[in-house]
Amino acid sequence: MNDPAKVSFDLGRARWPSIRNLTYDAFRSYVDDAAIDADVLSARAADIYLAAAAATGDAEAVKLFDGEILAELPRWLTRLHLAPHQLDEIRQLLRAKLLVGPPPKIRQYRADGPLGAWVRVAAVRTALDLCDATPIGRDGDLDRVDPLVAALDPERALVRNEYGPLFETALRDVVAQLTKRDRNLLRFHYVSGLSLDAIARIYHVHRATAVRWLAAIRDDMEAAVSARLWQDHGVSPSQIRSLWNAVRSDVDVSLSRLLGAG
Repeated sequence: MNDPAKVSFDLGRARWPSIRNLTYDAFRSYVDDAAIDADVLSARAADIYLAAAAATGDAEAVKLFDGEILAELPRWLTRLHLAPHQLDEIRQLLRAKLLVGPPPKIRQYRADGPLGAWVRVAAVRTALDLCDATPIGRDGDLDRVDPLVAALDPERALVRNEYGPLFETALRDVVAQLTKRDRNLLRFHYVSGLSLDAIARIYHVHRATAVRWLAAIRDDMEAAVSARLWQDHGVSPSQIRSLWNAVRSDVDVSLSRLLGAG
């Protein structure tokens, strides 16, 4: 019987023949560490191969990642008023965040979707962190007051009341799009109340791996929710940060309810 990881490796090598230094052992280690589902290994072979090679610091893989993936930055961020030097800065930040370790964050790519879509979420989040820009088509009213300057509970309540329903809807949509494995991991943690040690035993991994998986899922969910609030509703970066500060204590409760209902 063919090894799905070996089939994926061969497909990836055929797609990126100029990447010559990635060994099968290094590829398999990447697949195992990221807990990539066997049923996506073939479908996402090219993306997994490129990510695995870039994670090792392979010069050709990094060059291809830059030319094939990061070249899409201007299109991804077209709704932001960004000068060329700002796009260059975001590109440099993404290179450092995704490709420099240890470990480089690209090792968290689990092939749930295309590599480009995964990097796009990271790009949007980096842009939100870096810029206080207004989405095209908005009059800028949302940016006139930065709620981050206010730390009083009444003002936090105001932010929660104004944007809470949008946040809840975005969170529900993101949870609905989670993979079966990620949803189960979150259910074990938030609904069943299993310890990290117990979760690690279920998946036959070290406790540190379970911790890393859960942290990566939370990180990706926060980025996806932030991207939706910005792109779909025009909520400014400063208000998104303030909203997270206001609702952070409620996120666990919301996750428990949404996952329990699912």
